[in-house]
Amino acid sequence: MKTLIKIDRIIENIQVWFCALMFVLILVFGSLQVFGRFILHSSPPWTEEAMRFCGIYLTFIGSALTVRADAHVSVDIVISFMKNNKARAVLFIIGRLICVVFLIMFFPGSIVLVSKSFNSLGAAIRIPYAYIYAAVPLGIVMMLCSYASAFPKLARQYREGER
Repeated sequence: MKTLIKIDRIIENIQVWFCALMFVLILVFGSLQVFGRFILHSSPPWTEEAMRFCGIYLTFIGSALTVRADAHVSVDIVISFMKNNKARAVLFIIGRLICVVFLIMFFPGSIVLVSKSFNSLGAAIRIPYAYIYAAVPLGIVMMLCSYASAFPKLARQYREGER
């Protein structure tokens, strides 16, 4: 069990560093674009596309991190008014299982999207869109792993009234 926890922490650290890198790259590319546009009067054509690609990966990998922290936007007004902690935990579990089912149903379509987009190339950065769209199944797998990792701890917190 301790080995799984270590692996989980390593994966989480990789996700954090990857998201930080994507954010920094978005800032650098955006700065290059603004500098080119206002100082040189001609911005590099690839910066906008590169920022979009980094943003796609940041979104899907970052979603896995927010699953770990149970930080996705949610309407929890019903849970907040409930007094019974066990009922709150059950409602939490049902809500998260719906998310897991959605991700599992969405996964095959994301694979089809990736497999059909190898022939489409980016306009400025001539790489296949399949590499960009690969963020979707990768993010889904990471979110499912994050749910598996965080689910027991979060359900226990709801059951014990800590959340």
